[in-house]
Amino acid sequence: MDHRFTFSIFTMEINGRPTLALQAKRHADAERICEHDGLRAKLSTITSHGTPLCDASATMKLRLATADEAGLYRRATQSIESSIDTNVVYLVDLDEQDLG
Repeated sequence: MDHRFTFSIFTMEINGRPTLALQAKRHADAERICEHDGLRAKLSTITSHGTPLCDASATMKLRLATADEAGLYRRATQSIESSIDTNVVYLVDLDEQDLG
């Protein structure tokens, strides 16, 4: 039996809004990434339409990505070289200053 895992694409919802997508082997691996304090801090500095993506009271939920969300992730990452770092694709429009 082959015990290798394929990567799945997960979506993080912030306050019920699909906000970012990432790839991981297991749900638990994606949860570890999303539970990292540094991610919440970084998301609090990124804005969409003038509003931070996340604040201290935001509810963050991880789930498998829909087909549309997975397609967006794949298109956004297909030209990126594979690396140790996790690629995150934002599913919301980011304000101009956050794009750099």
